Amino acid sequence: MKKLFIASNNKNKIREIRDILDRNGVEVELLCPADFDHHEEPDENGSSFQENAYIKASYYHDLFHYPTIADDSGICVDHFDGGPGIHSARFLGDLDYDHKCDRILELMEGVEDRGAQFVDVMCFIDENDNVSYYEGINEGRIAYEKAGSEGFGYDPIFIIPKYNKTEAELGDAFKNEHSHRAKALKEWIIDAKDKL
Repeated sequence: MKKLFIASNNKNKIREIRDILDRNGVEVELLCPADFDHHEEPDENGSSFQENAYIKASYYHDLFHYPTIADDSGICVDHFDGGPGIHSARFLGDLDYDHKCDRILELMEGVEDRGAQFVDVMCFIDENDNVSYYEGINEGRIAYEKAGSEGFGYDPIFIIPKYNKTEAELGDAFKNEHSHRAKALKEWIIDAKDKL
């Protein structure tokens, strides 16, 4: 079976990617840093999702020499001029996402323009060092309060307008078909199936 290295230590993200690949009939053996007892991470100091995805993909590709996929994703809120964006994971430091969601809701109290996007950019480096990028975007809006118990990150405050529910309410099965990450990964599946 072909191998694919996922450049992440985020268990939720790895689980999500595994499920999306399974749903789309991609049979690969997934590897991640934990399989090699490797816990150091590169410094994500890029100025865009694409740059940060490349930093992660190239770091692990150079270390382990497998076809490698990495993504950088975040929530981009109109009221914050697109922030926290690439800083979504590091927004408010070491606070957990429950508190990060609370803080965004506090900062947006009374704000009518609640437009937002979930953005995901994936970088894939194949065994011949060829680099490709894939992007997925979900348009939505910020809720007035947290809702839902599935998903992770900012899912409890991100509403999909078509359903008027948060991604945390719509659940993992919905996300793994329609999320920003699912859209980017499906683009990769179409393009890169034969490049592993």
